Amino acid sequence: MAGLVTLTYSISYAALIFSGDLAPYLSLGVSMALIGAVILGVSVACMSSLPFVIAGPDGNAAALLALIATTIAQELHAQGRTSQIPVTVGCAIALSTILTGILLFILGRLRFGRFIRFIPYPVLGGFLAIVGVLLTQGSFTVMTGRALIFSNLSMLLTRSQVVLWFPGLVLAVGLKFLLPRYQQFWVLPAILLGTTLLIHGGLAGLGIPLDQAIAQGWLFEPFPSTNPLQVWQTLSWQDIAWPKLTGQMGSLLTLFAVVAITILLCATSIEMATEQDMDLDQELRAAGLANAVTGLCGGMVGHLSVSRSLLNRAAGATHPLAGIVAASFCGGMAIFGNRLLSYLPRAVLGGLLLYLGITLLIEWLYEAWFKLSKLDYALIVAIVMVGAKFGFLAGVGVGLMIACFMFALNYSRLRVIRNTLSGLTYQSKFKRSVHEQQRLRERGAEIWIGLVQGYLFFGTAYTLLNQIRQRLNDQTQSPIRFLVLDFRLVSGLDSSAINSFVKLKQIAIAQDVLLIFTTLNPSISNQLASHGSVIREQDEAVQVFADLDRAVEWCEAKILESFHLRRKRFLPLAIHLEDFFTDTRHIRPFMKYLERCRLEAGDMLFAQGEPADALYFLESGQVSLFLTLDDGQSKRLQTSSAGTVLGDVGLYRRAAHRASGVADQPSRLYKLAGTALMQMQTEAPHLAAAFHESIARLLADQVVRATDGVEKLLQ
Repeated sequence: MAGLVTLTYSISYAALIFSGDLAPYLSLGVSMALIGAVILGVSVACMSSLPFVIAGPDGNAAALLALIATTIAQELHAQGRTSQIPVTVGCAIALSTILTGILLFILGRLRFGRFIRFIPYPVLGGFLAIVGVLLTQGSFTVMTGRALIFSNLSMLLTRSQVVLWFPGLVLAVGLKFLLPRYQQFWVLPAILLGTTLLIHGGLAGLGIPLDQAIAQGWLFEPFPSTNPLQVWQTLSWQDIAWPKLTGQMGSLLTLFAVVAITILLCATSIEMATEQDMDLDQELRAAGLANAVTGLCGGMVGHLSVSRSLLNRAAGATHPLAGIVAASFCGGMAIFGNRLLSYLPRAVLGGLLLYLGITLLIEWLYEAWFKLSKLDYALIVAIVMVGAKFGFLAGVGVGLMIACFMFALNYSRLRVIRNTLSGLTYQSKFKRSVHEQQRLRERGAEIWIGLVQGYLFFGTAYTLLNQIRQRLNDQTQSPIRFLVLDFRLVSGLDSSAINSFVKLKQIAIAQDVLLIFTTLNPSISNQLASHGSVIREQDEAVQVFADLDRAVEWCEAKILESFHLRRKRFLPLAIHLEDFFTDTRHIRPFMKYLERCRLEAGDMLFAQGEPADALYFLESGQVSLFLTLDDGQSKRLQTSSAGTVLGDVGLYRRAAHRASGVADQPSRLYKLAGTALMQMQTEAPHLAAAFHESIARLLADQVVRATDGVEKLLQ
């Protein structure tokens, strides 16, 4: 059954390509179509990722091949070189099949199949709508010898022409109405066979013999009794007009694009209908090899078919043998039954093409109105109008350009800055004394942090520039001194965006704002340094840090410098504890429970995994916490300076240390052991309560700061 449908489609596509001035050479077209049906059917059945796939010539490719063939034929006919038409057209079809096959195989071999999915949906719809127009026009050429164009309308509406195309129109409408409602595998072949018998019965009832029916345009001229390969042997290879072939290179590349995209659409449709996954790259490789061999044998381009594959599956096919049998049926008819093929009425083949054409037009010019945005629908209409006026390639090209412009416009409207933070809602991992934290809260709004995301090009970079400009000029908010841009979520930077960052640097300098970049990947860093000179060595106006934490730590240090808090002289722990306890009378008795210790740079205070049996007050120096990862690398979690507390969480949780504490420089600390804390609770419960209250206040402040940052990120 699938073989019969493939046979009918193949002949209809041949009739589409070899119509009008090419009608005398239809036997060549049928031969090429059937060669393609056999080789494609066998090859794709054996190499496809699903066992029931049927392949053969395709309507989308046939519509474009018809344009190529018609253009070559018209040019040669105008030059009086009619003897060169059949061999040149046949060679053009074969070469286009070989070229398409090679490019498809390369595409699949490089596993680039997924990139086809990035073609804008309206562009796909636009070129399929153009194919629908071409199939609709070509169907009338098959049925009447005249294309459905405005200049032919008066002739097509005459009685002698209406009787030729009206049965095909009825067949197309019937297929459109019945096939979606009755999806049994035998419906389509039954309708085609029934229509053929009705037309022959009508001709017999009217007393019209076959010769007269052929003369009146109801049937095709009888095909020669030779097999398909022998048809090629009757052509003279010296008659090939090679310049005409090279002049069609643009159309040949367009044919490759059409076939590649159609394979994607067919594979996606089969996946949805069968709920089975297909390997798109494997399908491209299979179609590529099959088309290359088909072209070398003088066949026509094709690929997997949705309707025929689903028909094959509905009939119970679960093995590639079914596809091989269907292809063999086409081969047998080509060799032994080609006389019977000429009995197919023109209205049946033309009606089948008309059904395919109006299906595409209804889907993309009617149903798309209700499914797509009005802007996307307008793009489809624009592609169709340009394609109808200036050609298929021009329509698709204009559609791609408009789609790219629309994408750039829409993408530039997205949030370039994912979140904005400040020094109030985001602090570095550098743990400071209570007094320094108070100062940073007073001036934390001077640090403005923008988490940039996405791919930056001229549109998004300009949006980013405007957002920052508005914030800098906003007099209702605190002035900014540090402008921090984090690029951790930026996927790339186009060279067209560099000018926006050059302008941003100029604005920052003019407003006495320090511009800071963080988490730049090497590519973006090189672009900012080389193209626009945004980043320069020893440039005080722009700073670059490896991560956001280091950048904020640097900004905090700059703010504290303005308060003259970074004292060089030594401060005893008793002074630091004035910020720790609410009542300074607790300081002296509390220090009796502490044990003094010293660390040199590089010394370990405690190791990751050790029991946390003490906490530490850092009197001077600096200690960092490092987490050892599974791969052996270390990651800094926190750095503490004089006046801070370490190990408090571990002690209260009575758990092991989650990280190792290492001195960055010579440091002096006071240790409160767990046993000393228990002794304090026994000997001086009021002092212990005051200590617990101070620790609770410290931890609460940390939780509040962390919560503020999370809330800001969730906005």
